[in-house]
Formats: sequence, structure tokens, C-alpha cells
Amino acid sequence: MRIIILVVLAALNVFSIFQLGQYNSGDLIALMSIRIILAVITFMLSIAYILVRGSRPLIVMSIVTVLIALAHIGLIIYINL
Repeated sequence: MRIIILVVLAALNVFSIFQLGQYNSGDLIALMSIRIILAVITFMLSIAYILVRGSRPLIVMSIVTVLIALAHIGLIIYINL
């Protein structure tokens, strides 16, 4: 169940990353809070799963999801600067 949650969150982050390039800066601001909340929740949940020390596939998926969330946060910061 945890792996499914991580896969869904990773997919949502990847989808959101691809959509970031399609908006103008005015449209981007309207959706920014939802994107930040998604990225931060994904990051924190993945870190929690790493700290719990579940099975090996869970830890690997958590690390992948952390990297995707960090890329999403980094892209948000890059676009807004």
C-alpha cells in the first residue's frame, strides 16, 4: 500500500513538472500553492518512509520519490526567480 501511495505521488509530481513549462507567469502563480503543497507533502512522506525502514523496494521507491519532489521544488524556485 505504501509503494502505491509513493507511485501515485511521484506520478503527480512528474505530471506537475511537465505542466510547469506550459503556463505564463500570471497563470503559474494561481496554481503555485497547490504545487508547493504537493511537493512538500511528497517530500516529507517519502522521508518518513525512509526513516521507518520498511522493505527494500519501499526504501528505493522513497528515495526516487524524494528526488522527484526535490526536482519539482527546484523547478518551482527556478521558474519564480
